[in-house]
Amino acid sequence: MPFIGRDWRADGEQWTKTEIGSWERPRRLSLSSSLLNVNSSLSDVFNALEIANSVSNIRRFNYIAKVVQILFKEKLGELSGNAQRSLFQVIGRMIDMVLKTGDNISLMQRILTQFHNSIHSAYPFYYYIGSAPLWQRHIEMLTRMQDTIKQVQTNMIKTDEDTSKLTFDCLPVEMQREVIRRLDSGTDIVNVGMINSNIYRVSQELLIWRQLCLYHFGGDTQNSNNSKLGEKILGLMRRQQDDTDTNDIDWKNAYFRLKRQYGLREVYAEMIHQCQLCKGLYWQVNNDTDHSCPYETLSPSSIPITPRKLVTMLV
Repeated sequence: MPFIGRDWRADGEQWTKTEIGSWERPRRLSLSSSLLNVNSSLSDVFNALEIANSVSNIRRFNYIAKVVQILFKEKLGELSGNAQRSLFQVIGRMIDMVLKTGDNISLMQRILTQFHNSIHSAYPFYYYIGSAPLWQRHIEMLTRMQDTIKQVQTNMIKTDEDTSKLTFDCLPVEMQREVIRRLDSGTDIVNVGMINSNIYRVSQELLIWRQLCLYHFGGDTQNSNNSKLGEKILGLMRRQQDDTDTNDIDWKNAYFRLKRQYGLREVYAEMIHQCQLCKGLYWQVNNDTDHSCPYETLSPSSIPITPRKLVTMLV
């Protein structure tokens, strides 16, 4: 009796393992970013969300850079060939963006350093790709990228040598203070303070470090001075002295102590969000979105997806 069904020469169905250990077929992927499903492959997600093209959007650059860093550092050996190809395409677009704008040079250096460490740790087994010739191609690609960044740095140094241009230390102290107040990293503030002695004095102002502490570690808890310090800062105060006054706190030292203990708050200009009704992934811009949820009759709601959570969902 003939068997009526799929041709035996056809490709088999794809099954994925769930968190509880069972197996299921992956759901169909819609290339509409508003209907993107988290059970899709990483390369499909990158394509549907236009991650490579989004690199040109400065508001999304840091978010994408963090995703790339995590993938290179922790997940490179778990990526498929298509996923690695998509990742290298994003890196190439980021290099082009740095060439065009001259911004984020140090960030790209850190990413390339992580890339270097990851692929060199695979030698001589090539565990993440399984091919010595392809591994050699990745080494050559990395070398070209590093040479490109070095050339950008050289051009920036030549540009900085032009003394006719207005520099940061030529600005009034008030403007310097406003610029430094908008930095969200204590390391950046310390580095800016190394320009000269005048800017160093501005970078040491306790009010700047106090605002930075409140930004990363503050909360809704209020003390006697009606300042929103939060449990993290109040806990540090209690460990130091029970009667510590907020005016006597070394906010710079408090920032670095709290950073070691809790890490920094992750904030990005634009993030990927997940709809809580259809579980779709999409870019949300300034609390507005063109996401078309199939459950239109229900109240829409979404949660932000951090870079690490996105990687965990897809790999």
